[in-house]
Amino acid sequence: MKTLPDNFSLIIGFISILLFAGTLPATKLALEIYSPLHVTALRACCATLFAIIFFICLKLKNLRNMDSRKSAQIKINEIYELLVIGLLIVIGFPGAVAFALAEVSSAYAAVILSMLPLCLSAAAVIMTKEKPPLLFWFCSFAAATLVGIFMMNEYIMKEYSHELQSQSFILGNCWLLIACICAAVGYTKSASLNRKLSGFYIISWGLCLTSPINFLLSFLLWPKNLSIHDAVYPSNSLLGIMYLGLLSMFIGNCLWSIALSRGGIAKIGQIQFLQPFITIFISYWLLGELIKKEMIFFACAVTVVVIIGQRQRFLD
Repeated sequence: MKTLPDNFSLIIGFISILLFAGTLPATKLALEIYSPLHVTALRACCATLFAIIFFICLKLKNLRNMDSRKSAQIKINEIYELLVIGLLIVIGFPGAVAFALAEVSSAYAAVILSMLPLCLSAAAVIMTKEKPPLLFWFCSFAAATLVGIFMMNEYIMKEYSHELQSQSFILGNCWLLIACICAAVGYTKSASLNRKLSGFYIISWGLCLTSPINFLLSFLLWPKNLSIHDAVYPSNSLLGIMYLGLLSMFIGNCLWSIALSRGGIAKIGQIQFLQPFITIFISYWLLGELIKKEMIFFACAVTVVVIIGQRQRFLD
């Protein structure tokens, strides 16, 4: 197998981050019509259709090359792992994010999720029993502290401006915490399985294995007052669902997995630190959300701490 040049891996990784950065604003658009759980199911159904197309193309390619062994090498224990990954990445993380965005802004969520790379590293450390330097754990604690201070600052500011709905604010943050846990465990399991299967295989299998749940939920949760014509007619919510399914969940995940496997986690993973800033910009440009200087400050502070922590984890 030919190895891609480092610059090409960086380009693929950057494109993936651009696609991921639009996830929160696109979810906000989809929530204009659909409920959080319905958005989660619909985006997964949309992505599943492309996963099926991928498997069909792969099967045709193998038949043309007279080699059908590649598609038959999935073991039972790997199917179990793929199902768990699907439940965490296809349903758990997007679902928790959708429920969170029903309560808080996408710009706010971007700041909280800026510590996600460190959560991923912490999960990898715990699950693989690595022993990183003490500074890694110090940075993890510092990042969590900064996020906590940001949350308290937002709470106080909203309370003074009489914009606070305490229950919604707390609920939104709880959902963001659940999203971090689902992503950390799911992507860590995906990375370990990536040694045997490609990123396209992993996300496609995860989508297909969870598709019965997603298609059933999509049908049961369909709004009674929403006709198929109104749903299909060009709207922001429809565009949001299509973006989430095709670009964010399917193509974005596949390209990101390829970039990590070809360019290396330690190097390509650094690009992810740009994601919260791109998300904040898209939220301002697309949704007209208010971007406060506190958001930029804490996003920068958390990002710097996370970068230091990441570098410590991969320190030889």
